[in-house]
Amino acid sequence: MNNKSTAWWIRYLLVIVVTLVLGAALGELSFFQKTNLGVLKLSAANLVRFLGYGSALVLLWLLAQRAALELKNHKGWQAQASHFVLPLATVIIVPAAQPVLLLVLGGLLGPDLRKIYDWLFILGTLGAAVWLVLSLYQHLEPLLESLRSEAQPKD
Repeated sequence: MNNKSTAWWIRYLLVIVVTLVLGAALGELSFFQKTNLGVLKLSAANLVRFLGYGSALVLLWLLAQRAALELKNHKGWQAQASHFVLPLATVIIVPAAQPVLLLVLGGLLGPDLRKIYDWLFILGTLGAAVWLVLSLYQHLEPLLESLRSEAQPKD
């Protein structure tokens, strides 16, 4: 692989890290913490954290999509591994999105709505896990065969 073909994921990771750091840092500023949108029971600090962390999760999803596409364009084990990237990313992103979304919805959810909200994320996380397991079931053997054939010495 050349530098140009691998530089795309470094850009994604760098932007994700900067987005997370900015969301956290700006959310700690006192004037963000003191400023509220009264009707929504939302502080500017939580809004900026939501924008930073939410953007990072969206960027992580886009990174996973791009990685799956890049791997699929290769032959051998990489093409087989492409089937696991999005399900794995989803298993990570869905539960991570739960507290991020709470930053803006937390003040609006009463106890009953909060239970529904939590159950939606439980079901979403379980659905993502099932997707990953099914992907493993369908594509693990071809992946292992690809790895074995690449490991065998060429005549």
